[in-house]
Amino acid sequence: MAATNSLKVHAIGGRTDNTGAAAVDIDQEELRALAGALLRQGLLANALDGTPNPNGYRVRQNTGTDMNVLVGSGTTKRDLYLLRGTVAGQGSYLVRLDAATKQVSVPATDPSLPARYGVYLFIDDAAYAGDASRAYVDIQCIRGTPNAAPVTPAALSTWSASALLWEFQLAANATAVTNTILDTAATGIDRRVSAALAAQNAIESQIFL
Repeated sequence: MAATNSLKVHAIGGRTDNTGAAAVDIDQEELRALAGALLRQGLLANALDGTPNPNGYRVRQNTGTDMNVLVGSGTTKRDLYLLRGTVAGQGSYLVRLDAATKQVSVPATDPSLPARYGVYLFIDDAAYAGDASRAYVDIQCIRGTPNAAPVTPAALSTWSASALLWEFQLAANATAVTNTILDTAATGIDRRVSAALAAQNAIESQIFL
């Protein structure tokens, strides 16, 4: 699988064939099945030392106040997330952010109505209904339909696996996404993982790392 913008999908594993011979190619689905067997979908522990990483894939305002957000803990090669595929046999994708943060552009606001936005981590895998020439992983912010009572947009149908990291709302004609917007309950919601699941993955991922 290709990497894009410092995001990588990786896994390790091995198998033998039914005669016991060792020299057998490892199928990609088998690699992903290994990750899914050991871990649940969601934010994982620190990729370096296995400690909890509550800031992994955190969505924050850009270094200036503009229509961009930064995703990541701020420390290189620490953020891990497990994305589970929905097609039989597809397996799970273990995604690492190599950069300290990744800048993601936010679509323009509507001139007259508010809209809600979703920041998604996703896989586009051509083998599972994706539309890319080859499989890749990326992060994208998408805008929902502007409305007096807007709702957060669903994941795109071309994505083969995805997770909503953060959702937030911008008023009509807004020109910046700020931490106040992202962290205020009325406008922003952290969707990376529930507190209970984050704690469980912090324990389980130590078995895998």
